[in-house]
Amino acid sequence: MKALLILLCLLGKAFAAPYLTCDPYPTNADANLNVVSFVITGVATNPVTIQAQVGTSGLQYMFYDLAPLGNNTYTVTAAAVNGYGLESPQSAPPFTFQKGVPAAPNGMKIVPSIPVPLP
Repeated sequence: MKALLILLCLLGKAFAAPYLTCDPYPTNADANLNVVSFVITGVATNPVTIQAQVGTSGLQYMFYDLAPLGNNTYTVTAAAVNGYGLESPQSAPPFTFQKGVPAAPNGMKIVPSIPVPLP
């Protein structure tokens, strides 16, 4: 049982959240037309290239882990690259999002119970 658990851990992938993604790309008859990577701009000083994730149906997905990014406002674009090494145009319009922390709690106090239902 322990060996099976270790094997599953080695074969599985650990995923964090959240992810930057886009609509999946369909499978093409010519395998070289399938998306193999994505080039993302706006999350680092230089463009970042990530490998496409391929689902069991053959759809190709972009998932970029946003967890390592610092708190900031980001304006990003992405391009898809196929097996021939040809790059699509950048996504338009650019996608803007903000990563930050919530405000500090205020109004701390003790209450006798949790109100049900919550207001």
